Amino acid sequence: MKKAASIFLRPEIRTCDVTQLIRWMENPHITRYLNEDEEIADELSAMLREVPEPLLSLQFNRYGRFFLICEDTGPAIGFVKLKEQGTKGCYEIVFAIGEEGLWGNGYGCSAIRAALGTAFLEWRAQKVVAKIRVENKRSINSVRSCGLTCEYRGEKLHYFSTTAEDYLNHLLCG
Repeated sequence: MKKAASIFLRPEIRTCDVTQLIRWMENPHITRYLNEDEEIADELSAMLREVPEPLLSLQFNRYGRFFLICEDTGPAIGFVKLKEQGTKGCYEIVFAIGEEGLWGNGYGCSAIRAALGTAFLEWRAQKVVAKIRVENKRSINSVRSCGLTCEYRGEKLHYFSTTAEDYLNHLLCG
């Protein structure tokens, strides 16, 4: 595995980004592990028609914080969503690298680390959880390498989490 280039999480969503997201959501290799409606690409297309570009970021952040994963140069390569859960200070992380040619290069781990930094260091979150399908080995390996531990193994989903204290310990030791 080659080392991933440095990435950053971009909160601004532009028309070209939504077009890219539509392309990803139409790809069954990318969506097979996501918990999205089958009509998500159509919903995104409708959003492009109805929502002016300056309001796209607001639209994407209605149910949590949405970030595009970007290399230092070039277009978005994936996305991260942090959604507050029922317990105050607890967020669920959802992430995907939309560019298949970049899978296996560490971009997912880099994005998870950046999102955890935002959640714990900027927002003062207490806990971050990830619900990952059992067959999604890459994502399971990614969250484990970022310090999340498995809380529960279900038939379809594994539940991983880390607390603020565990995150800080992982930073110091890892």
